[in-house]
Order: sequence, then C-alpha cells, then structure tokens
Amino acid sequence: MAMRGEDLLAFELQAGTPLKVLKAESKSRAAMSSAVLKEARESLSAFGELPSPHAMSFVADMLNDQGDKPLRDAIDDAQLKTGLKQSQVTHMLFSLSGNDATTLLASNLNSYGGPVAQLYVGVRVADHQKFISDVFDAVVV
Repeated sequence: MAMRGEDLLAFELQAGTPLKVLKAESKSRAAMSSAVLKEARESLSAFGELPSPHAMSFVADMLNDQGDKPLRDAIDDAQLKTGLKQSQVTHMLFSLSGNDATTLLASNLNSYGGPVAQLYVGVRVADHQKFISDVFDAVVV
C-alpha cells in the first residue's frame, strides 16, 4: 500500500533540546524541469511547512515496533503535547537528473520565502536512464 507523504523524515533527538526534523522530497528525471521542482517545493511547504501528521504517526508506530521508545515518545509529544514548530524543521530537496539542474535548483531555492531552513542537493548522472535501470537490476532479485 502506497503511503502519501514525505519521501524522507529524519530526526535528531538530544536530551534537553526540542526534537529536530528533516523533511525531504526527492525527484528523479532524465531531464529535470522547473515544474518537477515546483511540485517538490509544494510538497515541502504542505502542512504549514511541517511533516504531515500521518507520516509522523507512521514513523512513531514503526519506532514502537522497533522498541525505540525515546524517539517514539518525542514524536508523539511533538504531535500531541508540545506541537512541532517551523524552527525545528529543515527542508531538503534532492534531485537526481541527467541534465545540469543547478540553475533550476537555485531558482527554486531563491523563490522560497518561508521561515524553514533549506538544503538543496542536485546530483547529475550523465546517462540517467541507464543508471536507474542498472540500480533496479542490481536491487530487484
């Protein structure tokens, strides 16, 4: 079953400090376009710039199954007690493409006027389609 939500959530939990969250979107295209990056930006900005509630709940449930009570409790507390603030979140947009997307990424980043810290990563693979095919061939058994 496909879950709609962030492509990646990462957490930093340190005693005495608020929970920190990395909310990331990834896009892969043979030729990256501004429309695709706009879609990623919209996903990052959804839910008031915060991770979606269902994604947070899903991660907390998985942590419960794995026995990571401290992080599970911190995620639950952020959702149910203390709330999660934009200052606790960093966005990351990751792109993998066959073309040089530097200008597109810079333009998208510069158009963001919100309060959340931003990280952009662009990786160019000259033969993108072959790379994707080779990765799937290596992983799918």
